[in-house]
Amino acid sequence: MILLSSKSFSLRNYQWLFLSLIGNLVIHLFFGLIYHNPVDFVLQFEAAKEIAQGKLLYRDIGEIEINGDLLPRPQYPPLYLYTLGLLISLIGVDTFTWQMAKVFLIAMNLAVGVLIYSIVLNYVHPHPRSQLIALVALNWFLINPSTLGIILGGYHENFMLLFVLLGIIFLRKSHYFLSGFCFGLSLLVKPIAGVYMLPLLIWGFYTHDLKSFIVWICAGLTFLAGSLPFLLLSPEAYLNDVFFIHTQRPDPSMSFYTYFFTEISMTIIPFIIQLALFGLYILVYVSKIPIMNTKQLINAILPFMTIFMAFNRILYPHYIPFFFPFFTYTLFILFADHYSPNKTKKGDLTIVGLLCGLLLVYIGSGVWSILWAVERYETYLSNPLFLISTVLCMIGLIVISIFSIFSSNLLNQEQKETTT
Repeated sequence: MILLSSKSFSLRNYQWLFLSLIGNLVIHLFFGLIYHNPVDFVLQFEAAKEIAQGKLLYRDIGEIEINGDLLPRPQYPPLYLYTLGLLISLIGVDTFTWQMAKVFLIAMNLAVGVLIYSIVLNYVHPHPRSQLIALVALNWFLINPSTLGIILGGYHENFMLLFVLLGIIFLRKSHYFLSGFCFGLSLLVKPIAGVYMLPLLIWGFYTHDLKSFIVWICAGLTFLAGSLPFLLLSPEAYLNDVFFIHTQRPDPSMSFYTYFFTEISMTIIPFIIQLALFGLYILVYVSKIPIMNTKQLINAILPFMTIFMAFNRILYPHYIPFFFPFFTYTLFILFADHYSPNKTKKGDLTIVGLLCGLLLVYIGSGVWSILWAVERYETYLSNPLFLISTVLCMIGLIVISIFSIFSSNLLNQEQKETTT
């Protein structure tokens, strides 16, 4: 429906889109079916199997024994595990394999890629190369290490992002209740989805636009409805596993708190730092935008998410997909401007800055991942390569944050000039 609504849609472009999806499906199957199943994926898979057999998440599922090792009970919101559990119950507990779980995750990746294609296409239309730009954005997203890496590891970040992007698309089409419903579903996959909604909330307060509050209220009610059975049957375990545990556990991750500020890592201080940086960004930049506009809203998401990640107390390589769809969107909107008939060079430096920042993130997270796979917990504080890779990743995220603010300002100025 989204693609067919595009005025520039044609059968020929549909064929190229279809071929791109088939080619990427083959690539993703290759990476996804390599046997590399980290603890998170195995834990989720085993928990979903127990859900398919009638057990209630949080109340009935405790530690899971796998190959003689006891894994902690799953500490995730319910939607992904119950979706996987439903698939397992339909196919059969004894029939459903880990390969099938990864095929489901691959389908989510492809779906997110199609939504990115649609959003970019609608943003750059009627650019003479809008179809090509959107198609390249789709393929860039799907064959990028950010996306292939989470398929290799069996992570479900793009299941959450599917609902985030649907929420944005419905918001753009003025379907505010559906938008809020989709954002609510994203919260039921990962509560971090609330960060994507922050620009919408800020615009609502700043412009007194009730539509933004409708979206937030619907999202909150959807999240509450999905949480209610667990809050009634196992409230303490639900609140702890979905929220509190993530502020309490001492994770050895790529966060700079792990290496420099360990003592304040599990306090409220990291959260205050994030709020302070958000506030500074809002005062210096966001408050200057006089009206709420869905294009401006999407432009603001990348700075919010990268600021959040750079100063979060926990950061792993598989968190990179949190910002990557919006990095893709921003990058190719700037490319569209670069190759427009009335080309200016305002965005060239921003493109270079974003790509350099991403390169640093990839180098840092890649080295950290290799070290983690070889050495794990034993040497993450004593091996200096862990620290070096962390610093590189942090610098990369900060660079992306800075240049994404420049890109948002640039895109909003151009939109204002076009409207004028």
